[in-house]
Parts: sequence; structure tokens; C-alpha cells
Amino acid sequence: MTLGRAAKRAGITLVVSASLAACSKAPPTIEAGGVGDVRIGVSAEALEEAYPPERRQRVDLRLEGMPAPAFELMPEGTTRPDALVAELIEQDGTLRVFRIRIRDAALETEHGVGVGDTVGDLRASYALGRLIGGEGNLGIRVPALSATFLLDRERVQPGWWQTHDPSLVPDDVEIREIFLTAPLEPSGP
Repeated sequence: MTLGRAAKRAGITLVVSASLAACSKAPPTIEAGGVGDVRIGVSAEALEEAYPPERRQRVDLRLEGMPAPAFELMPEGTTRPDALVAELIEQDGTLRVFRIRIRDAALETEHGVGVGDTVGDLRASYALGRLIGGEGNLGIRVPALSATFLLDRERVQPGWWQTHDPSLVPDDVEIREIFLTAPLEPSGP
């Protein structure tokens, strides 16, 4: 390929890229209860109406060997087909979102924290709750968002389960995924 032809192709690519960027919306913000129009409690039907087929896929996550229906969703401004995973549960005869997994780094909280950021970023922006673990995962709970930020378990000091103290996690540990759940209600008097 000649230099002139390569330059022309690069120019066309720049124009197309700039046009696509101008047309796409900014990604929605992670907040307590959801991400944009993907909210805890919203029906599967509402998600089907909100997301065209090329931006959603119905999947079965098969959690703990049981059927676990979900939608993999690709909100505007994201690049992964599974940027959000809206996990569904039946309530009163209707499938509803009960948990949201966030996997795309383009999705961030109002303080700019998302997948790929560090525990130091999280610590600088939010009051941290306890370390929690299960199914091979380890996360830090952020009560203000009703969220768990999943971490690289290998980088956390042994014995974390004895205290659940988030200070045992170094600032440079990366956030791998975020789970949003319904806000936890305080227990008893």
C-alpha cells in the first residue's frame, strides 16, 4: 500500500470514528439501585423494551447448578456485549432484576470509580464497609451504593475472614467487577 493510500484510509477512519463518537451517548452512571434504566426491581419485559436485540442477550448463568436467568446488556457508551448483567428472579409471577453485575470500565460512579480502578480510588471516594467473600470471590462492600466491588483475592492478606477489615487490602488492588443489590435494611432494634 502506498503512503498516500494509507493516509487517505487513515483519514477516512478518523472521520468515521469522529462521527460515531458524536452519535453515541455517554454511558450511564453507577448509583445505588442501578445503572441508568437498568434498576433493581425492573421487569425483564421493561429491559426487552429498552434494549434492542443487538444490545441485549438473554442468558442462563447456571449459578450453583441451578437455572439463573439474566440479560447481558450493552448500554450506550459501552463496548462489551456483557457490560451489564441483569440477574433475574421471579416475583409475583414476573421476572425482575435482583442483582446487577458491572463489567465494562466505561461505567463509573459519580466519583469516577469503576472496573479497572483501584481500592485506593474507592477508598478516596467512599466509606468502605466490610470485606465479604463467597464462591471464590472477595469484595469490599460500599453501603452508600449498596454495592460490592470484587477484587483480586490473591493480593489480600491471609486471615481477612477473621476481621473482614478492608484496611487489609492494599490501595493498588484492582477492581475486577461490581455487584449492585437492593439496599440492605437494618436488622432489628
